[in-house]
Amino acid sequence: MLVLTTERLRLRWFAPGDEAYVLEQLQQDSWKLNINDPGVRDLAAAKFWMDEKLIRPCWEKGLGLWAVELLDDSTVLGMCGILQRDYLPVPDIGYAFLPRFWGKGYAREAAKACLDYAREVMGEPRLMASTAPSNDASGRLLESLGLRYLETTQFAGVEGLSKVYAMDEAPASDDEDGRIADLLRRFFAVFNNQDGRSPSLAALPYMLAPQAVISRADDAGLHRLTVEEFVLPRAELLRPGGRLAAFDEAIALQRIDRHGRIAQAWLRYRKQGVLDGQAFEAEGFKTVQLLNTGRRWQIAAVAWEDLA
Repeated sequence: MLVLTTERLRLRWFAPGDEAYVLEQLQQDSWKLNINDPGVRDLAAAKFWMDEKLIRPCWEKGLGLWAVELLDDSTVLGMCGILQRDYLPVPDIGYAFLPRFWGKGYAREAAKACLDYAREVMGEPRLMASTAPSNDASGRLLESLGLRYLETTQFAGVEGLSKVYAMDEAPASDDEDGRIADLLRRFFAVFNNQDGRSPSLAALPYMLAPQAVISRADDAGLHRLTVEEFVLPRAELLRPGGRLAAFDEAIALQRIDRHGRIAQAWLRYRKQGVLDGQAFEAEGFKTVQLLNTGRRWQIAAVAWEDLA
């Protein structure tokens, strides 16, 4: 699934067929020195590692390392993305590139795009990062992106010391209704592919709580969808060259009722686009249930009905 594009690069979820790149990356001395040696020595092991470490987290948490490939010819250069380490309080940025692609600015271009994606699409005001103490090049890259060095420390379960970096964090807002409204705005925005924009449906598993309930109502009744059943068909429709172009869906009216850590939003929306070459406009209603999971709000359930 597409995550984002830059001037030269495309970042997407890993998929079957990427095993050869994964195997090559994990065999690099730079990976073993700065990260670890997972013991992957053949394509079968690389596929298992990729499924467990790169693909599964994208569906379960909406976070992970994404394949970085050239726009021109789809050559996979490395990986970059937003993670959530057990030992860090907020998501962090990670990356690794094959040595033959070093020195061309690809890592900085991908990492900068991921920082922007985290702020604008995921709504994360702060990111962290950690590196091996000897990895000066990575430290310089992080500092060039606006992260500052905090400390060198020993994390439980991590071999060796780690240098820790963080973005300066804006003061936390105590306007919970505003935070909910911002999440709803970003939720609707991920479907937008107007003016050549890449839709950001890869962020939906991050916005949705685990096991979120997704329902669509029509004359035939209520249709329940899993997160994958909701996301994948829309990603196919809205992809570059897909059947649905110039699409935008936006909130026209909303009401938010909040009590402590739970909230309900009632939304009237309008949408427009070009489906199979035919322009259309429509509107409908959505109801969204939300939970405050401690550090942020997530969508626990969503149901909608398009108006005839």
